[in-house]
Amino acid sequence: MTRTGVFVASAIVGASVLSFGVYAMKYEVERLEVRARALHGDIALQEQSLQVLEAEWSYLNQPGRLQELATRYLDLTPVPVRRIGVLDEIPFRVAAHPAEGRNPLLRPIPPVPLAQANPEKKREGP
Repeated sequence: MTRTGVFVASAIVGASVLSFGVYAMKYEVERLEVRARALHGDIALQEQSLQVLEAEWSYLNQPGRLQELATRYLDLTPVPVRRIGVLDEIPFRVAAHPAEGRNPLLRPIPPVPLAQANPEKKREGP
């Protein structure tokens, strides 16, 4: 075979490989377009469902509706003033046995009266 024949044969093989590549790429693009359209449809459906759920959530959380449900199903009464206290009045638990002692890092720090507090110095822990 001559050089011209080899050149023509390689050109024919190259053109057929390129045409097959373009053919395969065309059908791959079409397949991806179909998938993209399906995904856009799914996204639109999800957005519509989300809007419906947000509307339902807004309806279900209306303060008037919640108040009506609370009065209908819950037996709530106002807290009497004598039951309101301060946090310092709550006693800390004491370990029943020294072996069951608390973690020394978690022991309570006694409150410092305001008259003894020094705002310029940091209070050191025990």
